[in-house]
Amino acid sequence: MGYPLLIGPSRKSFIGYTLDLPPQERIEGTAAMVVLGIARGADIVRVHDVEVMSRIVRMTDAVVHRNRSEA
Repeated sequence: MGYPLLIGPSRKSFIGYTLDLPPQERIEGTAAMVVLGIARGADIVRVHDVEVMSRIVRMTDAVVHRNRSEA
């Protein structure tokens, strides 16, 4: 499409249904969805827990881009 892809999985109900957790306890589920989204091509992520997710995004981005350049 040529446009940046944005995902916003932070604390979403599908995470709550899967993990049986209230919104404020869905950080691991959010992290998993952020990692998967970046690995599948997301350019922008919208999250609530910015400090923690920033570290997750930086690590995931480094691994995903390193693997692309080595392929």
